[in-house]
Amino acid sequence: MKYAIIVYLALGMVLSLSVGIEYHCKGQEQFPIYYGSPFVFKQTSLASSMEYFYSISGLLLNVLIWSSFLFIINKAIQFAFGKLNSIKWISLLYKIMIGLMIAFTTLILAFEWTMVGRGFGKDLNYWYWDIDKEAKAWGMTCNGEFILFRK
Repeated sequence: MKYAIIVYLALGMVLSLSVGIEYHCKGQEQFPIYYGSPFVFKQTSLASSMEYFYSISGLLLNVLIWSSFLFIINKAIQFAFGKLNSIKWISLLYKIMIGLMIAFTTLILAFEWTMVGRGFGKDLNYWYWDIDKEAKAWGMTCNGEFILFRK
């Protein structure tokens, strides 16, 4: 059960873009904004500002990376506070923090569900995007910018 919670929290971290990269492409054409954490997994829709498309492979890779990171952090916290388990308030504080993170992830998932694009065709919710190839084909240059808690 605890591993499922770690994967769930990792999904929330990826979708919230609390730590990520935002790619803006410049050139003659209008191009979507791409988001990665660290792999590209999300792009804006050019038709609507209220719709996003997701790369399934990018999302899975990001969740795998963040799950590994959260697993290591969890083990480090358990090791550091293992000897302090006799102090009940530390254990309670840790459980409250995990509960808040689960609530945050649930809110993020509900919000993202309303913004998901329709369909699984090319350039929609798809398995893989090669933004470098697309940018080159359209004569665009894409630059990534590190973002922390996207606005």
